[in-house]
Amino acid sequence: MPTCIRKTAVFTIRRTLIGLFLLLGVGLCTLVTLQASTTFLQYREAREQTVSNSARELLARAGMALADERTEAYLSLLGASVVEKGAAELSQTTDAVFAEAAQSLALVRGSEGDAVLARLRQALTDLRAVTDARRSTANPEERTAAAPEVLAGYSQLVKDLVSLRVALLTQESPADPGTANAFQMRRYATILLEALSLNEARIGELLTDVTPEARRAAWDQIRGNSERAELAYELLGNRAGASDRAVGLKLAALAVAYEDRYHPLERQLLADLASPAHEADQIRNEAYPLLWSTRQITRTGAEFQESLFTYSRERLAQQQRRASMLALLWASLFLAGLYAVVHGSWVVLRRVITPLDGLRRSMLALAEGDLHAPLPDRGTQDEIGAMADALRVFKANAIRRARLQEERLGLHGKLQAAHRQLQQDLEAASAVQLSLLPEPARLGGVAFTGRLQPSHFISGDTYDVLRQPNGPVHFFLADVAGHGAAAALVSVASRYAAAQTILQRRAGDSLAEAIATLNDDWPEHLPYFTVIMGELRPEEGRGCLVQAGHPPPLLLRHSGVVEMIGDGGLPIGVMRGATFDVVAFGFGPGDRLLVYSDGLSEAENPSGQPFTEERLLDLVRRNLRLPTADLLSEVARTVQDWRGSASAEDDMTLLVLEGVEEALRAAAE
Repeated sequence: MPTCIRKTAVFTIRRTLIGLFLLLGVGLCTLVTLQASTTFLQYREAREQTVSNSARELLARAGMALADERTEAYLSLLGASVVEKGAAELSQTTDAVFAEAAQSLALVRGSEGDAVLARLRQALTDLRAVTDARRSTANPEERTAAAPEVLAGYSQLVKDLVSLRVALLTQESPADPGTANAFQMRRYATILLEALSLNEARIGELLTDVTPEARRAAWDQIRGNSERAELAYELLGNRAGASDRAVGLKLAALAVAYEDRYHPLERQLLADLASPAHEADQIRNEAYPLLWSTRQITRTGAEFQESLFTYSRERLAQQQRRASMLALLWASLFLAGLYAVVHGSWVVLRRVITPLDGLRRSMLALAEGDLHAPLPDRGTQDEIGAMADALRVFKANAIRRARLQEERLGLHGKLQAAHRQLQQDLEAASAVQLSLLPEPARLGGVAFTGRLQPSHFISGDTYDVLRQPNGPVHFFLADVAGHGAAAALVSVASRYAAAQTILQRRAGDSLAEAIATLNDDWPEHLPYFTVIMGELRPEEGRGCLVQAGHPPPLLLRHSGVVEMIGDGGLPIGVMRGATFDVVAFGFGPGDRLLVYSDGLSEAENPSGQPFTEERLLDLVRRNLRLPTADLLSEVARTVQDWRGSASAEDDMTLLVLEGVEEALRAAAE
């Protein structure tokens, strides 16, 4: 074979390998660049949707604030005094939300929403001036005649805000079905709240002395708003299946408020308005509860809409994070691919082409018959052979190590999966358990706030505050023996049993008899639990409770006196036929009752010393004047500092019940 042909063959191998690496590098870089560009566009789109969503959220809040201001303005011109907030406070709220919306709209790319909002704010200023001028006139007929014009003006502003939101929404096309569904549900919720807000103004009008013509007009407008609200409610129900759990719970609360409370009262009022036989006093008597129900469902609807806002924000933030991570990934792949191409070319040239060229020269020399031609170093040849042999051994060892590593990784993966599943189950159980606890609220003349801090994910503690119709406020706090999942499951049973004991309690039965029945009915195979149960009648200035193995609660008098009440008793499920004592105490407006579990008083510091009930009593006395929420936070912080760690050996639960003077005055009136 001629030398030139053999050289050409070697050169062809070199060019082929280098060309392949260059082609691979260019193709890889091109592909990665295209993917990175697409991902960047997705990130920018997600960011723009986030900004637009924030602006539409603020516009929705502005619409709700404007609706409240509209109701106040309309009813004040009619002479009704049923609005909870004054004109100045409502105007300040509306202006604050409008200012935030203007700042957010200025960030929306390609939108003139800030200019539109500026015109709406100027129109609102002019409308307020007209409203204030009509309020200040001494002629009641002039004020009443101006009410429809003011109502129409505010309603037009609300419609313009909705139109601005829709215009912003049309600029977006969210690919995520969950986000698109949330946007649509927000639109239906806005229609529902607007219809209810208009009905609130019209129902409030019925509390004044209206003419028969005004009654007919109110009937027609309330009926029309009701049909719009019912249609929006049905559309919300049709899309409920695509929402997440938090949205579903809020929608369920809205359904209860709408179907069980508001809608029956509304139908009754419409029927009476349509009948000339009903007098104005009867219409007013029916309008009062409907007005209250309208405000309640409006608040519930606002909470549902807030849950949709939260869900939309989270979904958009998730999309933005995903897009940014993908962009970072593709950029990393681009750099890694570029490095691989450059380094691979160098390795091929240095480790493959150069040794082959040396072998070629030696082989050509031998082929030419040059017996004196230098041959490759024998050590080098031996090393190549040894490397081949070593590679075989290495391969066998590597296969064995890979098999062992694969088995180890498989076992480790199973353990991680089992741990993740267990943690997810515990977190889900914790969420369910916490959802069963009542939110801070007010029942009759009693306001209550609670806090539960499990030692692990789930807790053996539970509490509830109940009130039967026209009855006292009942409460209980139970602590099941033990910790973990078993105690948490038993706490569900104890919660149900205690609640049923209260609800099934007959008039005349004492709390001691109710606790004794609970103790006798408790299954013997279940662990025992301690409980404290009581009833409060702040309007009568008294209360009572029964302890069943539970730590004594603290009574915080309005006068500044703090005292422990109660002296223990047997836990539930320890001994059948046990008797219990009722502890009576004074409880009036401004008094607070602090109930807690033994996880607080028995919390140990690093030296093993318990916190004790005496330290708790001293802590409460020092912080007696703090508001209830701050007092709970201070107690929890102090106990955590005492433990010296965020973790706890036992569940810690706090429940504070307070006599509310305003509610008692309202009940008396």
